[in-house]
Amino acid sequence: MKKAGKSVVFPLSIVLAVALLLTPFAVLSGVVFGGEKVYRNTFYAELDDKYDRLFSAEGEKIVLIGGSSVAFGYDSKTLSDLFDRPVVNFGLYAELGTKLMLDLAEDAIGEGDIVLIAPELDPQTLSLFFSGGAALRALEEKPSMIRGIRRENYPSLFGALWSFAGEKIGYLKHGAPDPAGVYNSRNFNEYGDVVYTVTETSDGGEEISVDGRKEKNVMSGFFDSSTKVIPDASIVSEDFLDYLNAFIDRIAKRGASAYFVFCPVNAMALTRRSENGEEIPVALDALKLETGETKASIKGVALPDELSLRCAGFADYLSERLHCEILGSTVDFVYPPNYFYDTNFHLNTRGAALHTAKVGNLLYGALRETDEKPLAESKYLPEIEIPLADMETVYDEGDLRYRLTLDDAFSVVGVTETGKTKETVVLPTEITVYDAKLGFEITRPVSAIATRAFAGTTRLKTVVIGDRNRMKEICTRAFADSSVREIYLFCPVEGFLAGKDMLGGAVDGFRIRVGQHLGYETDYSWGEINVEGQPKTLVVTEKTFADFTD
Repeated sequence: MKKAGKSVVFPLSIVLAVALLLTPFAVLSGVVFGGEKVYRNTFYAELDDKYDRLFSAEGEKIVLIGGSSVAFGYDSKTLSDLFDRPVVNFGLYAELGTKLMLDLAEDAIGEGDIVLIAPELDPQTLSLFFSGGAALRALEEKPSMIRGIRRENYPSLFGALWSFAGEKIGYLKHGAPDPAGVYNSRNFNEYGDVVYTVTETSDGGEEISVDGRKEKNVMSGFFDSSTKVIPDASIVSEDFLDYLNAFIDRIAKRGASAYFVFCPVNAMALTRRSENGEEIPVALDALKLETGETKASIKGVALPDELSLRCAGFADYLSERLHCEILGSTVDFVYPPNYFYDTNFHLNTRGAALHTAKVGNLLYGALRETDEKPLAESKYLPEIEIPLADMETVYDEGDLRYRLTLDDAFSVVGVTETGKTKETVVLPTEITVYDAKLGFEITRPVSAIATRAFAGTTRLKTVVIGDRNRMKEICTRAFADSSVREIYLFCPVEGFLAGKDMLGGAVDGFRIRVGQHLGYETDYSWGEINVEGQPKTLVVTEKTFADFTD
């Protein structure tokens, strides 16, 4: 009897133990994949639509694979009309990693398909980088996509579950994010291209819908100085090349063809190596300028010879190692800043039209072995002017020090002696100074914070940016070697870049506190600041700007 009783109790105890062990994961899974879809309006939420289009496309198709430069860089309908086949824009977000996009796409690729592989020229996208947290946000709309994730990425995926669940519970409590700018899931067309429409008031006073990025470059100084583009093998990991070649070989066995395509690159972000080995953006030295009395116009690209050779060498390096043909060369896709929108890889609408035509013509030539170019490559160049103002003088105004930037605004470059005595400083919306070079007063907005802008401070703890500011950038290492512990952001996030390594050299425990419902947490650049497995750096505050101005 005892043996019989033991034989019943033992299995029950095991079942109970297993149930207790699995209960947290069952609850966790319910939070992660059940209930309200909180990321439905974010950039991540487009992945399931791209995935569905990829697997439902009939017949031989063209698949564009990469990051957000693919989403911003193509007019897929033009390519579809040219080649008379479906086109799927399967590029979304560098934070997801190139590997994930390759893995998710592979099972949908079959005989006769053409795959254009176009990752950004950045160490992250040219590696096997994988973010479990970013993947979970993108999987929320369609959890079944998890079948495309490879086993080696499971630890990262599962490791991010708890922090992701906490993040989602926070949104369920306070409201789901609904980004106001371009990084919203509603800004994609049926092909998966970014199509950004905004409402403006016409001269007649009526509201009209217009293309929100048609001829715009919204970056401070017209390029993101913190995202350098180094055109050589140092930005490519060997294991990524091995993985990419294995992918190319597998789809080739199915009868598909792969081509590598260089992403669009802002010429100003390309670098030259200094004598001490530092990579320095060439900026204006990469451009053809036409100088007038008070302003210079950007008329195109004019790379220094050594940089052109470096770009050509990089193309040769990839050509020798990849198991597929490369369409064109690096320099073919180096464009003036006139064609970019809000990063060094995101094109405005004019830029996307030109880039589409260039890639389409190269693919047409490769498939038909011809030099014919069926798509017109527009020579139209959106206007960008650089003021010939005093960009050397540092102006002391109130608590802060400023210098004029290329885009005719002010950047914070330091703290005055008065400011160093305070614990909190508030950035003004604009300042007025006397420009000795022009010979008159100028009033310009304050739109950026420079590298090491607060270095040397010992008392200053809080920096506040108000709701009327139109910020463009906080540069890399902006708070290095300073006493600043927190920054409050109440300004719109659209067009506002967080420079790479923005918090490099800042004090431990630095916090970025953002106003409610502004969309910083899921923004393209700001959303990357919160690192998986670490306390959140970017947090929503209940304070308002009025709390600092009363």
